[in-house]
Amino acid sequence: MKSKFDICIIGAGMAGATIAAYLAPKGIKIALIDQCFKEKKRIVGELLQPGAVLSLEQMGLLDLLQGFDAQAVDGYALIHGDQKTTIPYPNHYMGMGLHNGEFLQKIRASALANESVTKIHGKALQLLENDRQEIIGVSYREELSSEIKTIHAPLTITSDGFFSNFRDDLSNNEKTVTSYFIGLILNDCDMPFPRHGHVFLSGPTPFICYPISSHEVRLLIDFPGELLPRKALLQAHLDANVTPYIPEIMRSSYDQAIKAGGFKVMPNHYMAANPIIRKGAVMLGDALNMRHPLTGGGLTAVFSDIQILSTHLLAMPDFYNTDLIHNKIEAYYRDRQNANANLNVLANALYGVMSNELLKTAVFKYLQCGGRNALESIAILAGLNRNHYSLIKQFFTLAIFGAYDLIRQGITKLPQAVKILFDAFSIIKPLAKNELSVSAVISDYFKK
Repeated sequence: MKSKFDICIIGAGMAGATIAAYLAPKGIKIALIDQCFKEKKRIVGELLQPGAVLSLEQMGLLDLLQGFDAQAVDGYALIHGDQKTTIPYPNHYMGMGLHNGEFLQKIRASALANESVTKIHGKALQLLENDRQEIIGVSYREELSSEIKTIHAPLTITSDGFFSNFRDDLSNNEKTVTSYFIGLILNDCDMPFPRHGHVFLSGPTPFICYPISSHEVRLLIDFPGELLPRKALLQAHLDANVTPYIPEIMRSSYDQAIKAGGFKVMPNHYMAANPIIRKGAVMLGDALNMRHPLTGGGLTAVFSDIQILSTHLLAMPDFYNTDLIHNKIEAYYRDRQNANANLNVLANALYGVMSNELLKTAVFKYLQCGGRNALESIAILAGLNRNHYSLIKQFFTLAIFGAYDLIRQGITKLPQAVKILFDAFSIIKPLAKNELSVSAVISDYFKK
């Protein structure tokens, strides 16, 4: 049966709106459904690593970063006690700091400017199936009338974010909360290193900041554990683990933000992709796969997913051949797993490292040395190096470096040296098991 639409996209968030903006100018008829098209206020997804910026450029969407107060980011600064070091991004690459909501509205406006995109204001309710249990569309409740209506399309993309309502239908994912981020905006704040993301390692858990406009800095503070921090616990955490380590240059803006209150708290999830491949539907973005936001790799993964899925879809002559669409979905899941594995492993591994005093000190000293190892490490973080062997090599080189540095201080440090190796292995093993295959690492070794 010929449908009015080629694709139905559930969710006009970062993933859904961007793939609509990319595919619509190519004549693909899209139904874009969301319960709310107003600007959203989020505290993550505000730092685009160079890999995300590069993906936008390759898709011809780089102009979406213009027209609002987005800020160029040239690299990272690490602060550990009284010591500081910076690591620039490789070559001419740069990241961008911005307000997530403003950026998303730009993307939505770009998508909806195409005649081939139909905006549907409503709540997606249930995936529709035919008698062969193939997905043929979605039912939704229209926002204005509250009527239940349906959309039919050969392909339905579920991109409704980390609280997706369709995981039970399309995946076997296990979602865990690794910690919480407490978000603050520091107004008119001078940072120790302008145009850099900052990682503060002095406290027991990390906190980070980066510019999101010409006069605002986003501060994200990690609160460990699976339970939402209550107000008293939150304030105690700030007093003990954050406030004493805020640089003097930032202190006035920080104090004003604390006094004003208005903290935003959000859970940080880890969820490895484990899709159920069904004919007629595919998952995209955070609905499918999540990692800790410490590394800012979320949008790099989202835009990478969009590029991979779009490349496969655009290779089709039309959307009438559902068997061919199914083959393309299978290819997308396979390719995106390989492309995003480094981002997923690094994000959660680095969070584990930053919460471990021995490994955290080793990271700082390792990157402080600069040179090829620091360059390769920042290229992985930036989403520019997707080679799995590079990631494994850098992680264990770091651990060995940390163990050797301890032993150099005296034989009494041997137990700590052994512990640093054991902790590193304990952090990386489950993540590598979820995200990497031995054959992929070996293949990347020979590519290297």
